[in-house]
Amino acid sequence: MSWAHHRSVLGLFLLLTLIGSGRFYTSAQGQEAAQTPSPPDPRVEVVRLYLDLTPSQTERLIALLRTREETLAPLLRALAAQSAELSRLLQAPSPDPVAVGSVVIALRGTRAQIENVQDTFRNGFFSLLTEAQKRRLAGLERFVEDQQAAPAFLSLGLVEVDLGPEPRRTIRKVLGLDLP
Repeated sequence: MSWAHHRSVLGLFLLLTLIGSGRFYTSAQGQEAAQTPSPPDPRVEVVRLYLDLTPSQTERLIALLRTREETLAPLLRALAAQSAELSRLLQAPSPDPVAVGSVVIALRGTRAQIENVQDTFRNGFFSLLTEAQKRRLAGLERFVEDQQAAPAFLSLGLVEVDLGPEPRRTIRKVLGLDLP
């Protein structure tokens, strides 16, 4: 897979996670809340800790997240409406090719706008990171890619990992390789 495809998949995953989590919320916690506003989402705290973001970087990340959410909301509504319209058109006894084509073109345009919003968000996020933070994030991205590739390599026997006898037996059983 190409780097652009990995970025798209990761962006889509982040987008779906954002959508699935619903609206952001805020909470205050003791003295820390007096110094720095609490993140609107607990995942922001994980990112802050993992990348060791400064309070200023955290505030800018929160602003980027809010901007992305506000920009994506109407696009996601439009995408849902266009998808429903396409489904309705395709279920007709004789779908009108011109109508179907125009909805497909609109869907592609909306998806492109969503990708642009995600790219703008990611570029904004990268621009606020230090070089050390960017390296740490790149390491995390490599780890995610490795996690996606590992099952295929393991199942084909292309890599060998010493997991001990019991995990090896379990893996063979799950893969249907538990032969006598």
